[in-house]
Amino acid sequence: MDTSRVPPPSGNPPPYAMVARVYRSSLRPVVVAFGLVSGIWTLIWAIGLFKEVGTDKGQGQPKLANFSIALGALYMAAAVIEFFGVVSAVLQRLSLIRIYAFLSLFSTVIVIVAGLMRVIAHFVLKSNLLSECQNILTGQTVDFRWGIWGPHESKTLDAADAADWCKSAWNHDSWSEIVSLLIEIVLMGIFTMVAFSYYHQALDPTSAANASRVPVPQRDSFPSHYNPAYSPGGSGGSYDPYAGPTYAPPPGPPPGVPPYRPHDEEAGKLPGYGVGAGSGSSSTIGFETDDKKGDDPFADVHAHSGR
Repeated sequence: MDTSRVPPPSGNPPPYAMVARVYRSSLRPVVVAFGLVSGIWTLIWAIGLFKEVGTDKGQGQPKLANFSIALGALYMAAAVIEFFGVVSAVLQRLSLIRIYAFLSLFSTVIVIVAGLMRVIAHFVLKSNLLSECQNILTGQTVDFRWGIWGPHESKTLDAADAADWCKSAWNHDSWSEIVSLLIEIVLMGIFTMVAFSYYHQALDPTSAANASRVPVPQRDSFPSHYNPAYSPGGSGGSYDPYAGPTYAPPPGPPPGVPPYRPHDEEAGKLPGYGVGAGSGSSSTIGFETDDKKGDDPFADVHAHSGR
């Protein structure tokens, strides 16, 4: 028999073991962290897009202005939902957690739709974006720095330089918008799964998410004007209906029993019955006997015959 073989692993397979390990810990801190990160990120996007509205209108680009308003409203709605999720996790109220779990789906759809709109607008409104960029940069001074410790150069851009600059920036943003959309889809999907997992934990009274909400019994927590709850066993121990009294018995013998008095030496002897009982003693207990009867078995016959 080969005893050098390693025994097979016990327990659940690795994927199920990981899920069980995660479920044993509360997802409340994870929900709070994810909600804060996604809420702040979408809020920054909303503020930046609302600022772009004035610039787009000033440059005579109403399409870009309307597009910025629509995107800003979407990101603001997503930010409100994420901050609501943070509040629901902090308060630990099941009704709020349930609402946030379903709103997280809506938030995920909002962010994905906003990312798709950015990608579509980047290619559809290319001429508008390049025109606005050239108008802003023409005649402006641009600072160039080659690396952190590299040389620094300042240059005032003319129309041709501004056109080259804006076209290079647009080419760079083309692939970055697509990569950003893919990252947003993955992250928002994870956020939604975490929100629903936390909701299922909140439904389970034995889960780690409800550990801090389990009521702890308090002893002697009754007000002075109320009687405490009945406890058959008292303050400790189990109830035993056949247990003896806990108080000390009163001194002296029980009532109705005569006091004990010592007798003479004969008091300890057992009573005698029949012939010869009590012989050899000055006092007899039981039937009285005749000493001669004990010696002559025909004593009764002699007594009747007059002998």
